[in-house]
Amino acid sequence: MTAPSAWADNSTAVPSTASAATGRNLAVLAARAWRLRVSGSQLVPSDGPVILAANHTAFLDVLMLLAASPRPVHVLAESELFAPPFGAALRGAGQIMVDGDGPDRAALQTATAVLEDGGVIGLFPEGPRGDGEVRHVHHEVAYLAARTGAAIIPVAILGTRRAGGGKDSLPRLRTPVDVVFGEPVLPRIEGDARRRAVLARSGERLRQVLADHVRTAHERTGQTLPGPLPDTSHQHRSNT
Repeated sequence: MTAPSAWADNSTAVPSTASAATGRNLAVLAARAWRLRVSGSQLVPSDGPVILAANHTAFLDVLMLLAASPRPVHVLAESELFAPPFGAALRGAGQIMVDGDGPDRAALQTATAVLEDGGVIGLFPEGPRGDGEVRHVHHEVAYLAARTGAAIIPVAILGTRRAGGGKDSLPRLRTPVDVVFGEPVLPRIEGDARRRAVLARSGERLRQVLADHVRTAHERTGQTLPGPLPDTSHQHRSNT
């Protein structure tokens, strides 16, 4: 992991709150295809910098996070979601493309600027889509919180992928999808935030908070996680 001090790139353009508000309105309309159930949204601070840190199981998670947030949010979304024809629409809606293969300096600089301007960033600390149980996290959320002082809101997203479904699969129309916001977590950085070990300790605390929140949301809603993604490696081998 590159030292955070090397992540700055002041040439990065910052998306506007107005574009994120447009994205939220469009997401609310699209989410009507399912029964979106939102709880805990009153826990999101009404102003100031906020990071929405959510578990990640499905393609639909970005849409549901946008629709459920009480404030316009700029989501750090996987680069593959920005492939045509979705890329232009996502950028126009104020979303931020992030390369999941390593620390993305441009994306982190953009997110930092949004937070320093009092905005809301949404991200998936687990990285790529998986089982959503938050077994591990990347350290970008700890870096952003340390850099900006933003409050972190754990978010559980449940019901966006059927059990056994692939990463791009969708749940049946009109089935319930739950987005549950948790209590704010204030940044807790013990030591020099430029050091990888310090960020790792902070990231592990966040992982525990988010994993516990997902389990509690599962118990309250009755929604189950979809399990691991199917192993498609044998399909790739048979096609070569």
